[in-house]
Amino acid sequence: MARTKHFATKSRSGNRTDANASSSQAAGPTTTPTTRGTEGGDNTQQTNPTTSPATGGRRPRRARQAMPRGSQNKPYRYKPGTVALREIRHFQKQTNPLIPAASFIRQVRSITHALAPPQINRWTAEALVALQEAAEDYLVGLFSDSMLCAIHARRVTLMRKDFELARRLGGKGRPW
Repeated sequence: MARTKHFATKSRSGNRTDANASSSQAAGPTTTPTTRGTEGGDNTQQTNPTTSPATGGRRPRRARQAMPRGSQNKPYRYKPGTVALREIRHFQKQTNPLIPAASFIRQVRSITHALAPPQINRWTAEALVALQEAAEDYLVGLFSDSMLCAIHARRVTLMRKDFELARRLGGKGRPW
């Protein structure tokens, strides 16, 4: 059912006084609009005076008007690389670990379980922190060397061959 405004009018059949009821019965049939709902007249709803029988008792729906393109606010987009440089400066300033501690410890324990003898299965907290700092230092150095290899090849995108060349030239990891 379409939304309509309900205007405040005189009360209808359910709230009539006896004097009004007797006078209207003597006058003949009523000319008021019919009510919908229960037969007792508790739920009275009046018809909207602006509706027409041609539309079936409903108002025509308004068509939505399209917003002009200029009035829609687009989110601001920085130029490519601006946010990356901001993030680089942000992470160079901070000193906390970059790798989440729980996932790093889980990885260390899985490697220990796979490679170490069964008697060695415990790590102290200081040893895990030292291992994480060393691993992050190694990865930061590897990324910076790989970036230099990519720039030397006149690219800005890191590729697998840049990591391989950086490890080979730096003597880090397995020799090929």
